[in-house]
Amino acid sequence: MIAGLRNKISKLESNGHYERIPVISLKITNECSLKCLHCSSDSGLPLHNELTLGEIQNLIDELAKIGVKRITLSGGEPTIRKDFWEILRYLDDAGIQVSLFTNGFLLDRNFVRRLNDFGVSGVRISVDGGVAKTHDEIRGVKGSFSKAMKAVKLCRESELMVLIVSVIMKNNISEIRKIIQLAEKNRVPAYFRRFHPVGRGLKNIGLMPSPEELKSVTSIITAYYGEELIGEMIKYLKLVGGWCYIGDRMCIEPDGNIALCPSLPLIMGNIRESSINEVWKRIKNSELCDMIRKRNIAGKCGSCPHIRICGGGCRADAYGLTGDILSEDPLCWNSPSEASLPILNALIMASAAFYEASYIDLKRGWC
Repeated sequence: MIAGLRNKISKLESNGHYERIPVISLKITNECSLKCLHCSSDSGLPLHNELTLGEIQNLIDELAKIGVKRITLSGGEPTIRKDFWEILRYLDDAGIQVSLFTNGFLLDRNFVRRLNDFGVSGVRISVDGGVAKTHDEIRGVKGSFSKAMKAVKLCRESELMVLIVSVIMKNNISEIRKIIQLAEKNRVPAYFRRFHPVGRGLKNIGLMPSPEELKSVTSIITAYYGEELIGEMIKYLKLVGGWCYIGDRMCIEPDGNIALCPSLPLIMGNIRESSINEVWKRIKNSELCDMIRKRNIAGKCGSCPHIRICGGGCRADAYGLTGDILSEDPLCWNSPSEASLPILNALIMASAAFYEASYIDLKRGWC
């Protein structure tokens, strides 16, 4: 992990600039086997107008033409789609590396073997509780915890790069240590995400932790990452100007809509109406996206000395809670006069990308 970060830092320092290649999240279906309380997509039933296999294949061709080299497949639950393997094969043939975001429900031994055969660069499996009861209550289906942990074990045994993903919320915040212990027991990394007030999360906004509650788990998570890794993370963040993919990202929804972020439902176009290249140019030339890239954030974030590290927190949370995508981060616990870095904020915003980048840069050499 540290070696992967140092490798990326070295490349950035030698190039002298941060190359902006579009980061792609592709939600191939809205259908899902679980009923998660915090689901930003409000997944469950498939949409009536989801992209066909042919449309997805044409989309992959367009993505390859504009230089996309890696993609995250998600949903809903991506593995539930009947033509999942055809999509994966087409991505493989196009030379695009795949990171899979899944609840793990369908990942048996044969499924994992096939993922490995396709050279999937990483598998992110959602685990939202340190014990089965908590996870199953959050995910809405009894037995989902055991399925997820079995999937983690199978991926690990198959030498697939796998990590546990947990959303911090009021009903699991007391189990952060247990989730870390699960990750360590299975010899896989864990990273933690903020609860986003989007989709079903907006309907269950009472589960969103307060800034003080987020601050309370800082010592646990920073101790898990360790000082050396945190130091490399901060160095990387400074080089790229703070953490946030908005302006460099396209999230393609199951119906072809293109959003700025998987957790931010601001639509910039639809692949049935515009080419990917046209939408990418629209995003690159967007005044709003340019302001976010430059970290022109309002309130205390705009004057904070750490804006170029944490990036002003999560723009989806700002938009969901205030209606203003450029407002200060409503979940940052720092006061305007506080000089210390809200380190948990920075780590939560950044850790996912670091892990995924390390998967690709150090494939097979991470353990």
